[in-house]
Amino acid sequence: MASESRPSVSLVAKPRVLIVGGGYTGVCLAIQLVRQTTQPLDITLIEPRAQLGQGMAYSTTDPDHRLNAPTYVHTAIPQEAWHFTRWCQAQGLNQQDPQALHADGARYMRRSDFARYLAQTLQDHAQVNGCRISHYEDLALDAQRTATGWQISTQGGQILQAGMLLLATGNPPLRLPTPFAGEWRAHPAVIENGLDTQRLKAIRPDARVLVLGGGLTARDALATLLGQGHAGPVVVMSRRGLMPKPQGPVLPVLSQIDSPGVLDQLPGAVLMDRLANPVPDFLQAAGPAPTVRALLRALRKRIRQVSAQGVGWTVPFDELRDALWQLWPRLPLAQKQRFFQRLRVWYDVHRFRSVPQTDSAVQKALASGQLQFWAGQVQAVAKASAGAGLSLNLSRKVDDGRQLSTEAFDVVVNCTGLDTAAGLAENPLLQALSAQGHVRLDDARMGLAVDAQCCALNAQGQSQADLRVLGPATLGTFGDPIGAMFIGGHVARTVPDMLRVVHGA
Repeated sequence: MASESRPSVSLVAKPRVLIVGGGYTGVCLAIQLVRQTTQPLDITLIEPRAQLGQGMAYSTTDPDHRLNAPTYVHTAIPQEAWHFTRWCQAQGLNQQDPQALHADGARYMRRSDFARYLAQTLQDHAQVNGCRISHYEDLALDAQRTATGWQISTQGGQILQAGMLLLATGNPPLRLPTPFAGEWRAHPAVIENGLDTQRLKAIRPDARVLVLGGGLTARDALATLLGQGHAGPVVVMSRRGLMPKPQGPVLPVLSQIDSPGVLDQLPGAVLMDRLANPVPDFLQAAGPAPTVRALLRALRKRIRQVSAQGVGWTVPFDELRDALWQLWPRLPLAQKQRFFQRLRVWYDVHRFRSVPQTDSAVQKALASGQLQFWAGQVQAVAKASAGAGLSLNLSRKVDDGRQLSTEAFDVVVNCTGLDTAAGLAENPLLQALSAQGHVRLDDARMGLAVDAQCCALNAQGQSQADLRVLGPATLGTFGDPIGAMFIGGHVARTVPDMLRVVHGA
């Protein structure tokens, strides 16, 4: 795969397709375009990181940061569910990383290994079907529509021409809560990005640490702290004090996955099949215009039914998750807003489940009293009376009421949820596209508005076939477009329509 040099200002040969973002979504787009095209394509990825495939999720080098689902869920090629599993076997990772193996046979590999897999798979496709994939290690700043497509300007002075522009900008950066605005953002006791392992590893072993946010990012921070033998007290605080649920049962075949010939006997399109399946009957019972309450009621009823048969709650919940991209567009706007305001946190702790290795460490720390989970919010920030830490005014939920208190912490680690809409506003390219009316927020104001084929809707609500948005930025349109399985599925599903437009069919 070509890596392009960057003169101060130049006009490069026109690529047919330009992908902004080189994380999982961007890599999947490039691979699927190459695999599905019948004609040669020039594909250019603009990504400031030197290695493609990392993005926010997979740029970590901490060996305690693992994929949150088994290998068969994570693949660059959703038509081949076992592609990553085979790669791990070929690389000898099963032997090199025995801690990845869980008792039920599932393997939860290191995220850094998945990043290497993505880069290698992309490299393997760099010249397939006469295509050419190149990487500009740069940041896209501006886009202008032209008579033949798009013109992109980069921070390094590049001007790139494209017939089709694909936005794969990934997850937005973490955002500190409002009380930490201003001077506190740069305070030495504040770690704004909970995935900054270098700063986490520099925390004093006996420090009292506050982790803001209770989701999987917080679990990653805990994995780093506990993995390096942190002995001081740790408090995880979120608005509701909820913890991600542990992973549930996995495919029974995983217990024999490493036996010779087993993979050859398994269907290769497991993930695509699951996403293409019709909406389950128990969810169809909610009607053609369902409400959030009706879907929740149907889910609870189904859980009770399968529980009587000895089946855990994760099975019907995953059926809801797999069908949500089809159900979500049927919900009225008021129902979508109700979900984001009241149920999203509950959904997330069941949806984004904790990897067993990290969950085990967390449960041990909870049992010893070293780790506590609080439901509360930071109201105000001040310097601690002693030491280099911070004094925080907190509003905490205790029993059935609220309790105000002041607590001192040596370090505050920000792991609050990803604010998709706010993050979009901080991206210079998306700001430029928005200012020109080429993109807009969806009606729920949770991401960018797109149609069923991921075509961006302009300010007038018109679909633009040569401008597409994929990945987390489509949250408001699809309800749950996050995670490798779903991003890969949406990419594979929409690429045929992209190619139809690119080739003028």
